[in-house]
Amino acid sequence: MSAFLIDQQLPSRLAVHLVGLGHDARHVKQYPGGTTLRDIEIAAIADHENRIVVTKDDDFRVLHLTRQQPARVLIVTCGNITTPDLLALFDRYYTDLATAIVEYQYVELHRDGVFIHDPS
Repeated sequence: MSAFLIDQQLPSRLAVHLVGLGHDARHVKQYPGGTTLRDIEIAAIADHENRIVVTKDDDFRVLHLTRQQPARVLIVTCGNITTPDLLALFDRYYTDLATAIVEYQYVELHRDGVFIHDPS
């Protein structure tokens, strides 16, 4: 089981979906300040609670690569997508994704699969 913090650009249904898959997942809206939290504050919460930030926001990639905050990030790079299609994308690549998030710090979920971006 992994713990996730879903960023505001992604639907809260994703958190519910991940909980249904057996994970601990919270949407940023569930925290005090919710959608007004700055990226660095979201990263701090995720790191404090040992959560993986799930986001479409490239700013988290930059924070991760330059400051190692958040410590773990899952970037969703599928462009605009409906919520049902997003959930289906997570389901389609769930096995690869579940393995990658345990072993790596910087993972990307794309329409074409799961990509690892940790330094070698």
